[in-house]
Amino acid sequence: MEITLKNVGYRYKNKKILDHINLKIEHNCITGITGEYKTLLCEIIDATKLDYSGSVVVGDALLNKENLKWIRKEVCLIQQNPQNQFFTNNVKEEIAFLISRLAYQPKDINKKMEQALEMVGLNKSYLDKEIKTLSSGEKKLLQVAIGLIYNPNIIIFDEPFVELDFINQRKLLKLIKVLKEKYQKTIIITSNNCNLLYEITDDIVILKKGRILAADNTVKVYQNMTLLKENDIDMPDLIKFTMLAKQKKVKLSFHRDIRDLIKDVYKHV
Repeated sequence: MEITLKNVGYRYKNKKILDHINLKIEHNCITGITGEYKTLLCEIIDATKLDYSGSVVVGDALLNKENLKWIRKEVCLIQQNPQNQFFTNNVKEEIAFLISRLAYQPKDINKKMEQALEMVGLNKSYLDKEIKTLSSGEKKLLQVAIGLIYNPNIIIFDEPFVELDFINQRKLLKLIKVLKEKYQKTIIITSNNCNLLYEITDDIVILKKGRILAADNTVKVYQNMTLLKENDIDMPDLIKFTMLAKQKKVKLSFHRDIRDLIKDVYKHV
């Protein structure tokens, strides 16, 4: 399911925060959003913020107050801080609470809960756990499981890698790839971590001063050294290494996986 924003603007206390945002987020792609006001832009897409100008179309539906229930089922926003998204103390109660809010009644609720947890790598024993006893990584996975319970087509991850250790980052990256490749979800990720965005996203959107600075294929954008330097944007380490190697006449190709880069290094050095 694709998302189209036309001339979207947002004001706060009569100050322009976002202005003339024209953007198409493709179906079944992983799109990264980085820069200023990225969370606000996602809150508009999620219909958390409705006091904007312009239009947002999700699939074939114009986003407005009349179709909020439909939007809530189609678009899932995974907030940066898991605790902000939990309303109860127990995992099973939390999932049941969401189901009741969305008037969504699967035939076998317990089975649906177990399946959602298993999809993110948590077994059914987690249903009986208190949320406060979970690690930060487990809470993030629980957030995703709760979001998947009603099978949304669009999943937005707001700064998902913050406060996660390396192991949990890799788990989440793997899960995001599965959601796209196996379940054909449209994924949006906000982050200032250029290395992770370069590794996993298909397209990248860079926001600056309330406008879109760049919106294109991730590799193309991050290889635009002029754009990055002029706007003080971090370059992914893999590109930086390859650029330095090329300056020393080493014929390396650009890679998004460090394992592929290592193989290329062994081949040419």
